Amino acid sequence: MLQSRRLPRPSGGRGRHRAPRTVAAIGAVALTGVAGLAGAGPATAYQSSPDRAVTDGQPHREWSKVDGEWGGDWGKAGHSGWKGESHGDRKDKGTPVPCDPNALIAAITAANQAGGGTLRLAEKCTYTLTVNQDDNGLPPVFQPITIYGQGATIVRAASADNFRIFEVVTGGDLTLKDLTVAGGRLEGGNDDGGGIFAGEGTRLTLERVTVRDNMTLGNNGDGGGISGDRSKVTITKSTITRNTATDEGGGVSSDNGTFTISKSKLTHNTSGTTGGGFSNDEGYATISHTLISDNTAANGGGVDNDGDLSEIVHSTITRNTASGLGGGIYDNGDEALLLQHVKVAENTAISGGGLYLTTDLGVTVEGSKIVYNTATSGDGGGIAIVGDPVVALRRTTVSGNQAGGFAGGIFFDPSDPTTVLTLTDVRVTDNLAQNEPGGVYNGGVIDVFGKVTIINNRPTNCTGSPNPVPTCFG
Repeated sequence: MLQSRRLPRPSGGRGRHRAPRTVAAIGAVALTGVAGLAGAGPATAYQSSPDRAVTDGQPHREWSKVDGEWGGDWGKAGHSGWKGESHGDRKDKGTPVPCDPNALIAAITAANQAGGGTLRLAEKCTYTLTVNQDDNGLPPVFQPITIYGQGATIVRAASADNFRIFEVVTGGDLTLKDLTVAGGRLEGGNDDGGGIFAGEGTRLTLERVTVRDNMTLGNNGDGGGISGDRSKVTITKSTITRNTATDEGGGVSSDNGTFTISKSKLTHNTSGTTGGGFSNDEGYATISHTLISDNTAANGGGVDNDGDLSEIVHSTITRNTASGLGGGIYDNGDEALLLQHVKVAENTAISGGGLYLTTDLGVTVEGSKIVYNTATSGDGGGIAIVGDPVVALRRTTVSGNQAGGFAGGIFFDPSDPTTVLTLTDVRVTDNLAQNEPGGVYNGGVIDVFGKVTIINNRPTNCTGSPNPVPTCFG
């Protein structure tokens, strides 16, 4: 079992380090501050979201603008309910591959030699790989190859040597459809991408694919399920689940890559350092209509962004856990993060239960919900902002979060006190902290525009903050 280690604060960060505070029992405290709140119900220490994110076992349902969740039941290509006809997959597509792992190895070898090709696996077959070929179970792909899985599974035998399933090397363009990739395991040496590794100058496309139960256990093992290094990766209607990485990206890891993930699920993955579900390191990532849930890491239980740009839209990030910082998202890069119509709910970390934003970067959060997250002993149950990031929140709700330190809602403590946080049409309500303020802690400059509402937070809304927060009383 991997043992998560808490990372030190990123080097070069100029923010002041805050020692975690011990969680104490939070007693009932009288609501302070705003006239006309006598009829408002009391804030509670914690309550489960009334519109919890959909779990893996529930039926498919489309994106809802009301609850901000994606519940797509994708990526179950390998189970007995798969029907090729439902995906328009005709029987005559590609060269048929008998239900034999040696036949699959031979078919990929032949496609590479022919300059590319299309293969059709035996319907619902399990191809069990037993032979290690330079850390791979199958021949490396260096030509354009498409594999129609037809509900098949490709898995490493439990008793076999350690190897990943697929590797795409320079010149390769691999497309997988309706397939399960499982059981890959690497330990030492070439140890990125336990299930699939896409190397420099390659393309990888997954459609209705499940990548599960893969591991990278070397000292620097990234991408338990999938790893891309200077490659272009597209993942659609797929499930990445129960994968493990010693280092970054339990489910998926990008190193200087371009990743597009849509209508998919990243669930129950584990990372020893950053990005339990997804890690973006110096690359570009777009995630849309995707559920990122129940992942675990030291920092960034759901997502770690240290990339040039990560854009997340119409997605849900929920029930992720960090033993350190950023239960939902940990952003420690010098670049940019964009969130639009995203629900960040019920995540847990020491600080920054929902979001932990640090160093010099630009972050825009728009039309989103940061709700019911917990900072167990630190600051910023919903959002913690430290270092000198430039952050703007617009038409966003921060509600029902709690912190064992300061600010159940938003903790803003830049190292440069002239750094500005912009709030436009933002609601900060019903958050709870051990130390005042419960709503917004301001150690910098907060500018407000439109209708900004900060009410019903305990023990105070903003009182106890070093700097006054405009439009906030009590």
